[in-house]
Amino acid sequence: MRVALLSTPFLATPPRGYGGTELVVAELARALALRGVEVVVYATGDSVLETPEGASGSIEVRSRFTEPQWPPAPGVDRIHSSWCLRDAARDPRGFDVVHLHTTGALEMARLCPYPMLYTIHHPATPSLTALFRQAPQIMLVAISRRQAELEPALVSTVVHHGLDPARFPALPDQGYLLFLGRYSRVKGCVEAIQTAVRARLPLVMAGEPHENDYYQREVAPLIRKHGVIEVGPVDGKSKQALLARARALLFPIQWEEPFGLVMIEAMLSGVPVIATDRGSVGEVVEDGKTGVVCAGQTEMVAAARISATLFDRAKIRARARERWPAARMAADYLRLYEQLMASRLVDEESAAAEA
Repeated sequence: MRVALLSTPFLATPPRGYGGTELVVAELARALALRGVEVVVYATGDSVLETPEGASGSIEVRSRFTEPQWPPAPGVDRIHSSWCLRDAARDPRGFDVVHLHTTGALEMARLCPYPMLYTIHHPATPSLTALFRQAPQIMLVAISRRQAELEPALVSTVVHHGLDPARFPALPDQGYLLFLGRYSRVKGCVEAIQTAVRARLPLVMAGEPHENDYYQREVAPLIRKHGVIEVGPVDGKSKQALLARARALLFPIQWEEPFGLVMIEAMLSGVPVIATDRGSVGEVVEDGKTGVVCAGQTEMVAAARISATLFDRAKIRARARERWPAARMAADYLRLYEQLMASRLVDEESAAAEA
């Protein structure tokens, strides 16, 4: 099988730091190559994505832009997507499936003759729904059941994200709660600090302001007042170690989060997730087994206080390796690829019979 994966032009694939979509594309490419698939990843020119050792498939990276286009300029995604789809259409060997991960490609789908599916990485908006409905030939895949429920356009199925478990070490609990992510109102930064203060546990915050006014007026004063340890943005081994040593990850989201990769990163490290019951949380966290799904802050405080004795970190890690490996994600997508290929074959046979 030969598959094209269209990542975004905004960050490298995988990203150097924050970047959920680009990380998922990289993990999927590696897992597909390990299952014998020839993968062409359309990404930025600085993307470093090599074929995994021992893989029977392969990974090739192609790019229109030599480096990330950030902050996004108007039309950049369309330029990137049209170049990628034209390149795929002109490829002498062709593709069995083209898998889209960037919205600009939805508008340019006519440029490519191959079966296509699109993974929805963003919450529902009227403009995105309109794009989906303008391209009914593209199979839509949600990343959580809750995301699919909130999307007015027809979603064919759900494929949860997965990550390589080997990247996440198991380390001793060092007693701190962790907030990891961008500092924005919807992520619940203030709620994380309030939870830690009420639980009388130290809090480490890793990330950077996404809404500067919110950070300066509401978050920074609380950080100073309560002695929160703020370490800034982290990635790579630093991020993995910070996660693995946490007593629990606080995930007090205030919106319908489509997925939340940091939750499975924590669980793959053996760290329980204490989260508000919004978005995908109820699908990702198994209440009482891999974390606590909370109705509000009072429940989060109680869960944080007993997290050290309530959970077996080895069992969390083992369960996460069953549910959230990249290999499972790749297997789920391979079934969809085969379904698209079979549908195309049936269409071609029907067209031939009618002729």
